[in-house]
Order: sequence, then C-alpha cells, then structure tokens
Amino acid sequence: MSEGFRADPEALDRAAEQAHSHADRVEQHGRNLDARTRGKLLGKGRLGQIVQKAVRPVIDSMISDMSRSMARSHRSIGHGLEITKKNLDSAEESIRKSLRHHANDGDKVRVQLGQSVLGEQGMRDQYRRRVSTRIAGLRKQGHGPKRHLDPTDDMLKARLGTPAPPYQSNGQPAYHRTADGYVQTQNKIDPAHGPNPQKRLKGDALYMDAEDAARRHKCGDFSTAFKPGEDEAYLYAEQHARGRLDPAKAGPQQIEFSPEEAWGPGSDHHNRFRGYYVDPDSPVDSNGKVNYKPVDFRGAKIFALFKPDGNGGHRLVTMFPEPDRGRNR
Repeated sequence: MSEGFRADPEALDRAAEQAHSHADRVEQHGRNLDARTRGKLLGKGRLGQIVQKAVRPVIDSMISDMSRSMARSHRSIGHGLEITKKNLDSAEESIRKSLRHHANDGDKVRVQLGQSVLGEQGMRDQYRRRVSTRIAGLRKQGHGPKRHLDPTDDMLKARLGTPAPPYQSNGQPAYHRTADGYVQTQNKIDPAHGPNPQKRLKGDALYMDAEDAARRHKCGDFSTAFKPGEDEAYLYAEQHARGRLDPAKAGPQQIEFSPEEAWGPGSDHHNRFRGYYVDPDSPVDSNGKVNYKPVDFRGAKIFALFKPDGNGGHRLVTMFPEPDRGRNR
C-alpha cells in the first residue's frame, strides 16, 4: 500500500451510520416543513389567488423533492461506505487465510520503522466489532434483534404471558386453546421494552406493544430467539435473507429459509436457537406456576420480514426461528 494510507473499516462503519442518520433527519425536517407550509395562502384577493395557483405547487414540490433528493444522496453515500467496508472485510479475510496457510513458511514479514502488522487476535477483535456495529444497525431498522436476539430466557417466557383463566368442562377446569391446540395466554410482555420493564411500567402499560402503545403486545404459540452470542449467525442469516429479496416486487416481502441455506451444511444448526411454549398437557403445576417447555428446534426454519425503507431499499422488520410444530406438542 502507498505510504500515508491506512484503511480504517471502523471509521467507515461510523461514517456510514452518520450518513444514514443524517438522511433520516433531512427527511424528518422535510416532513415538518411540508406540514407547516402546505395549504398556506401566499396572498389575498385576485392577485393573491394568481400567485397562489402559480407559486404554491412549486414551493410544495421544492420542499418535498429537495428533501427526498438530499436524503437519497446521503443514503447513497452511506451505502457506498458500507460496500467499501464489506470489500475491505473480504480482503482482510483473504489475507487472514493466507497468513494462516503460510504460518510455517520460512519467510517472515519484514516490518519497517513506523509500520505494524495486525495479528490474528487483532483481526478477530476488529471482526467482532464490525458484527456488533451491523447488529446495532439492524436494531434501528426494526424489532428483530430486540425480540429475537437480545432477550434473556425469562424475557422470552414473559413474552408468552400466562394462560388465560380456565373454564369449566364436565366439572373440570379446561384451558382455552388456539387453532393448533396450544394454550391461549394473556398479559404478554414485549421484550422490546428492555430489561426489568416491571419496574418502569405500571398497570396495562406493561402489556402494551413497545412500538405501538395503543395496542396490547401479541405473541404466537412460541417465543423464540437466537442464543446469546449468536450475533454472527443472526448477521449471516439476515444477509442471506436480504440476498433473496425480489427488487421487482413492491411492498413487504417475507423470506423463509433453512439454517443450512444461510450457514451451509451442518447437523447442529438448531443448537443456535432457544425458545419456549406453554406445555399443552400441563399448562400450570400444582403450585400455580406456569409450565414453560423448551422448544425443539430440529427441522426449524428462519422467517424474515422486510419492508420498503422509502429509499429504494428494504429494512429488516423482524427475523426469528420458526420451529417445526410436529416436534413440539
């Protein structure tokens, strides 16, 4: 490499994030300005009406078009930086593999004054930081990591809620069931509220959706997530799903795939997942405690939902492991 040049992928990450954030601010400012000015009269009387008809559309168009154009420009810069960083990652991985392949060669790397060589551990540390940065970006796109990567096991159980009060059937208590025969639950706590929401939220607020406080949080028969420390697995699963998006389709896109498609052949990929469901045979024990059963993820799929981001691309709304129901009865 030429003297004085040093590629800093972490700086590229930060710059890309700043570009995307600036695009978000530009769009918000444009919407605010449009809301405050649209429909306002530019003059009174006959002359004012002439000016209104001639100039008002130009101003409205200028506000919206300029805002979109500026935001699109910043997003393009962000995407370009991300691509550059990705190429650097690929080049670094190639170098790392080559160094490992030639680890026992007689030739040694000659380091001159002022130069340094990033060792194996240094490369690993940089890679982990980049994975962390990308996951942080996905948290801003949707609730995928917040509900299906970050939560503790207790938070996953709390998301399932507790069984609805049973009714009497032939003199015995019977629990309400879903269409697939699982136990209906209530008072579900959204993991996206963060740790210890019981200390911060009171009353019904505890059971409302973190993204929409006007509705109660919903959860299906299973509460699932990637295991702690599986950020890299989550990242590559998202990249695989994103690669299967159809650019010709407008609107949301649902992608379902097997772990093997994302991570390659392997018989233990199911061990990267965790999750719970309420025991259909014995929902509550003799002490009134809910029986949460661990999910068997053998044969599981991964489900991802993308929505348009308003700039010609897509954002990840959510992604989670979907178990084989036949194995979990």
